[in-house]
Amino acid sequence: MKILALGALWVPYIRDNWFDAIRHVLGDNAVCVNAGPLLSGKEKHAGQPEGYHCAYIYDLLRREKFDYLFFYHDWIFGDYPDAFFEKVRLAGVRTVAFHPDDEPEHWYARNAGYDHHFDVVASHSTAGVARRRQRGWGERAMYLPWGYNPRSCYAIPDSQKRYDVVFIGKHKVNDAQGKVHVEDGAQREQVLVRLAEACASRGWTFRVFGFGWEQHPQLKQYAGGVPSQEEMVRVYNETKVVFNPAWSSDGNPLAVQTKLRHFEVPGCGAFQITNENPELAQLFTPDEEIVFYSTDDDLLKKVEQYVSDDTRREQIAAAGHARALREHTLDHRVQSLFRHMDSVYTAQAQVETPPIRVKTLELKDKAALVELRKQLDSDETPLGDADWVHIVAGSFLKATTDYAVLEPFFRSAPNEILSVGTYIDFAGLASNPLQPKLIESGSCVLAGDINVLDFNFPLLEEQGGCFTGFRREEFARLLVNYLAPRQRVRDLLDTFTTGTLEAIHQLNAVLTGRIVTEILLQVPEGNPHRIGMRNAEYARRLQTLLPRFAAQHWRVAVYGISGMGEVTMELVENTPGLELQAIVDRSLKVSSFNGTPVVTAAQLAELHPDVIILTAGASGASIYSSIAHLEASTCILPLYDLNHPVWSVVYG
Repeated sequence: MKILALGALWVPYIRDNWFDAIRHVLGDNAVCVNAGPLLSGKEKHAGQPEGYHCAYIYDLLRREKFDYLFFYHDWIFGDYPDAFFEKVRLAGVRTVAFHPDDEPEHWYARNAGYDHHFDVVASHSTAGVARRRQRGWGERAMYLPWGYNPRSCYAIPDSQKRYDVVFIGKHKVNDAQGKVHVEDGAQREQVLVRLAEACASRGWTFRVFGFGWEQHPQLKQYAGGVPSQEEMVRVYNETKVVFNPAWSSDGNPLAVQTKLRHFEVPGCGAFQITNENPELAQLFTPDEEIVFYSTDDDLLKKVEQYVSDDTRREQIAAAGHARALREHTLDHRVQSLFRHMDSVYTAQAQVETPPIRVKTLELKDKAALVELRKQLDSDETPLGDADWVHIVAGSFLKATTDYAVLEPFFRSAPNEILSVGTYIDFAGLASNPLQPKLIESGSCVLAGDINVLDFNFPLLEEQGGCFTGFRREEFARLLVNYLAPRQRVRDLLDTFTTGTLEAIHQLNAVLTGRIVTEILLQVPEGNPHRIGMRNAEYARRLQTLLPRFAAQHWRVAVYGISGMGEVTMELVENTPGLELQAIVDRSLKVSSFNGTPVVTAAQLAELHPDVIILTAGASGASIYSSIAHLEASTCILPLYDLNHPVWSVVYG
């Protein structure tokens, strides 16, 4: 079978868990695509639901035969329209989604609106599966619990215990305001405060790790920061008792949820205690591989018991680790999912082809290129046994490559140099590095003739930038955007070491349209206007418009408080005399937010706001279409599309 897998791979837990497992299990039979680069260019096709992000996938499907499209539903569920999935099916490709949050009512209700996109839905929730089967899905609804990645979560032998009790997870309040809880934040916070007090009274070492805890009035003294993956593994290994509760977003203490971290903790060989969860109790044996608690008092009693009883605690931790490794890795889940897909929709037998060997050479600058070129005259050792060579030339924080998308071009153009694209992102801009918002990144795709005037910082190393390449007037070409067959590596090096921009064009490289390299850069000095949310163009426009709205006594509604919504809310609240009439955001489970009513999209027609500021980024087009019928009575300002005609009217 051949699988095309699409997901929000700019989010670490998606990239490093499910997609790492897909690559590990399926190897050359899987092509994994990061939706981030595709959606970062979506503004060029604003107002068109099937823009670049869809066209890129269509071209993959045209050039190579896939049996299944695997769609990791989280973060991008609203970005691909009905027409996209209809066309994928017409191409003979079956679609399958994994829902990582799917409990009734909130998460299931969100997902059910998109279920028609998929031939098979795999849900981590037994209740979500049961609902679909009641609706007639049968075997097309599959129970597939979370698992963990054994390559990034592991036991460290002979670790010394530094902590008595630890919790790792986000402080679940609105990112911008820090005052209103979202999802199960209130429940989690209340029990953590009580647990912290109990630990302090007993002299135990207690820590909370994760985004936002340094802002909590009572728990900030225990905040340990946001750990990297490696740091998280070390913390789990160095902790006696990992407190690991989880509820769904319903605000109901009986509405429990099973999460990735329930598997990561035993995957690290650590002892965990969590709230009673019948679903999780089917995966780990209670009191032998995991410990559950029923009430806060029961929790404190059991924590005290297991902090003190080293022998029993380590027995349970070891048994949980063995069970996790034996049955609950994400490799197991990938195997189960595609065995099930093949049983429901049989995959075609694949024709075996010899593997294509690509050598990636990372070189810092043009001087290193010159040295490599001299060496190749007498010694091809740097090329190894490669069929193709890719020179990632420049000074970067990190560079990753994936050549699976080039397979059809390797076969059809074996003697031609290939032209590809590079996705660049910037480190340190995300407010929460574990769940970065695409709108925060300042990311873009570099391909073909790059207009250097689009950037307020230098690209090429000769001008103080990071990339090795050529510039002529306002246009540049980058070496990282070319792959050469082994026999033409010298041609490519000669062109970029001694040639001209015209010589690069004369290479007649085959334009693939594929993005194969992702590069992480340091934010340039001066924080140019294209990078950073509060300096973005949409923010500058709002700074001009909001005082005008206040002067005209226009009532404003804000649709969305994450991403661009955080900056928008800050600007709105700091505009004297501006009336914020309502907020629309499904993540807020409250009737008001800082004194402003929280309403549904359906209620906007009743409120008649003068302006709706639509803050969604990648999903903006689909949201706009759902409220476009209000345009004759309400001005809708889409921040994701600054070329929309409405801006010409209100902004000029």
